[in-house]
Amino acid sequence: MMSIKEKEWNELDVRNFLIAHGLYTGNFYEDLETSSTSSRYDIYCGSPEKPMRDSRDVRNICATILNYLEFTYSASDHTTDAYDVCKLLNYWVYKRLNVVLHSKKSKYINQTHGDIVRKWNTFNDYVLKNPKNKTCKPIGNIVVYNDWEKRKELYEYYVDYNQIKQYLQIYPKKCKEFYKYIESKKKLYEHFKKDCPSDDINRCPEFYEQCKQYDPEEVLPHIHCYDVEMQETATAASRLPQLRKGLLDSETESEETNGPMRTFDAPKLSGKSQSVENVGGMIRNGLGWNNNNMRNFNGGDIGLYDYASEPFNPYPGEEHYIGYHPA
Repeated sequence: MMSIKEKEWNELDVRNFLIAHGLYTGNFYEDLETSSTSSRYDIYCGSPEKPMRDSRDVRNICATILNYLEFTYSASDHTTDAYDVCKLLNYWVYKRLNVVLHSKKSKYINQTHGDIVRKWNTFNDYVLKNPKNKTCKPIGNIVVYNDWEKRKELYEYYVDYNQIKQYLQIYPKKCKEFYKYIESKKKLYEHFKKDCPSDDINRCPEFYEQCKQYDPEEVLPHIHCYDVEMQETATAASRLPQLRKGLLDSETESEETNGPMRTFDAPKLSGKSQSVENVGGMIRNGLGWNNNNMRNFNGGDIGLYDYASEPFNPYPGEEHYIGYHPA
């Protein structure tokens, strides 16, 4: 049962929270969605006048992937990575296609994804020709999982958790905000506990074992504001009967004075999201997380390439970005 202080987090809530606190997946997706596109990849993704699938949005997604593969992913050896950036990139691609093609049927979206997968493989094989430790391959079967969005969310939470843990050590005053965020993942874990662990990846993602250690039921009691949260929840629960009684007594008194009884609706409890201090850049610098922060997809930040492509600009004086639009 959901606690009184627990609230539902929608997609936009999560996104804003991750970006406000400089967490990796928030910055990763933000960088992808605000990167400029280039005519460099027109041979694969189509031109602005004749875009892939007759959609500039699809063309931009395609060009963004190839640009990231060429100038960011290829720049590093991923043998000892703590998590799979390539998996995040694959989830981003399929999610973006579902957003920009939301008016289309799933069959059309999956066919478009298949087209991008083929372009992706061709680019890897004939242009990049990188060794395995610098090659990000498309995950073509991502479309077969009905719960792909939940798998995406689970992996993102896994990627961000260690950063959250270190964040709390530096900024203990943020404890309650992160407590609520972690608590919001309980339903996600309940979904996977029904079929996991299992060797059948159709029922249970192959990375579930890695994620088990961050189950909210396991980690929340070890967060130092846990006792405060439990006490506040219990206090709020104990006050509800008194609150209802007080309101009913007030209604009774009013009815004796002012005439016939009016219908009484119990008050609805709602949690307002707290504004958060944007300390993302500060903590990333302090903990050394800028290595994978792709603010310049053309290589400016990583220092291994000095290439700067001409961004696609269909409107004079403006720079084109993919942007973010929740489904």
